[in-house]
Amino acid sequence: MNVINKSKLKVMEKIRKTDALKVYEEYQSSQWWDQEQLISLQEKKLRSLIEHSYQNVPYFREYMTNNGLMPEDITSIQDLERLPVIDKTIIKGHKNEFLANDMDKYDPDEKRTGGSTGEPLKYYVSKESHSLMWGNIWRGWSVSGYTPGDKVAVLAGGSLLSGFDYKRQLYYYLNNWLPFSSYDMSKEKMSEYVDKLKKGNIEYLYAYSSSAFELANFIMEHQLTVNLKGVITTSEVLFPHYRAAIEKAFGCKVYDQYGANDGGVTAFECEYHNGLHVGMERCIVEVVDEEGHVVPDGVEGRILLTDLSNYAMPFIRYEVGDYGALTYEPCPCGRGLIRLTHIKGRKQEFIYTEEREKVHGGFFSTTFRQHDEIDQFQVVQTVPGKVSIRLKINDGAFSSKLEDLEKHILEKGQLNEVEFELTDTFTKTKGGKHKFIINEVD
Repeated sequence: MNVINKSKLKVMEKIRKTDALKVYEEYQSSQWWDQEQLISLQEKKLRSLIEHSYQNVPYFREYMTNNGLMPEDITSIQDLERLPVIDKTIIKGHKNEFLANDMDKYDPDEKRTGGSTGEPLKYYVSKESHSLMWGNIWRGWSVSGYTPGDKVAVLAGGSLLSGFDYKRQLYYYLNNWLPFSSYDMSKEKMSEYVDKLKKGNIEYLYAYSSSAFELANFIMEHQLTVNLKGVITTSEVLFPHYRAAIEKAFGCKVYDQYGANDGGVTAFECEYHNGLHVGMERCIVEVVDEEGHVVPDGVEGRILLTDLSNYAMPFIRYEVGDYGALTYEPCPCGRGLIRLTHIKGRKQEFIYTEEREKVHGGFFSTTFRQHDEIDQFQVVQTVPGKVSIRLKINDGAFSSKLEDLEKHILEKGQLNEVEFELTDTFTKTKGGKHKFIINEVD
C-alpha cells in the first residue's frame, strides 16, 4: 500500500469511525490459528454476547426467561440449539425488542438489506461489527494479491454501490474504488468500462458474478485484451461456466466471496478454490435441518448466523435465507477457518409443481450448465406447474435442442408446461443483481 492510498484509507476510517485496518492485520494472523483455538475464541465471545443479550435485549431476555434459561446455560456452540431460530419476519414483528437498551453506546449505523428475497430489512450494526466486516472482506481479497488501498473497480448495484452523490463519490475515492454500475450493461457502457479498466491501471475487479460474466463475454466477443491480477465475485452464485469465462477474459484467477452483513458473516475462497473459509472471529455459522437441529459435517441445510460483535442489535441464530453445507476438514492451505463447501442460494429460489411440491432453482442451474450454448437463464413462474424460461444463447443452432430440453425439465422437474424465450434481456433486482428464479406464485 503506497503512502497516499494508506492516508486516504485512514481518512475514510476516521470519517466512518471504524478500525478496519487494524482488524485486517489481526485477521491476517488469526486465520492461521488452529481450528480449536478459533472455536475457543468464538465460544468466549458467544458467552459474552449471550450475557449482554439476556441483560439488555428484550426479545432474548423474554425467551430465555419463559424457557427457564440463564446465560450460563449457553456456553458452547452446541448450546445454541436451545435458542430460537429468527428471521426477517420475526425481527420485523418484534422490531424494538431486538434493539439493545444500551445500543447508543455502540454508536450503531443504520443499514438495510437489499430485499432480493422480497423482504428488505432495516437493522443496526455496531461500529465494532462494521470494522470486523471490512477486516474480513479485505482479508478475503488479499488472497488474490490485493492490499488495502490498491485500486479496484467495483461492478455492482445497490448492495455495494449505494449511489453516486457527492458523499458516495468521496467514499469511493477514499477507498480507491472505480465504481461501475451493474444496472447498465449495454454494449456502449461495457466498452466504457473496458476503457476505464485500461486507462486507470486497474489490477482488481470486485463484482456481482453475473455482471462480471457479462463483461467477460463482451471482452471475448470483441477480442479485447484486459489483464487483471484478480477478480473477486460476490452476491450471486458463481457458476462454473461463469468462472471459466471470467478467468479467460481477464487472464487471472477468480476468487468467490459470500457475505451477509445482517448476520455478520464473510467467507472467501483461498488459493485452492475448495470451498469458502468462514470469518470465524466475527461469526458463528450453523447449518441446520428444517427443525433447526445441526446437521452432520458436509450435509446441506439452512444457514444460521450469529454475529458475535453486534451488541447494538444482536442477531443470534439468524436465518439469512440461504442453503449450504459446512466442513470442518482441514484445507490444504493451512488456514484453521472452517469452510462452506457450497452456497445453494436463497430459500425463495424455488418453483412449485402443480401439487405445490418445491423444486429448488439449483435443478435449473445444474441442467443448463451442461450446455455451453447457454450463457444465462431466468425462470419465471406465475402458476404452479408452469414456467417460462428466458435463455441467452450463443449459438443459433441450439434452438433445435429446445424440444429435448423441454422434455427433460418436464420429467425431472415434475412440471406440466415449459415455455422458452430466447432473449438478451433479463429482469434484475432493485440492487442490480441477476435473478435466476422469479416466483410470483401467491
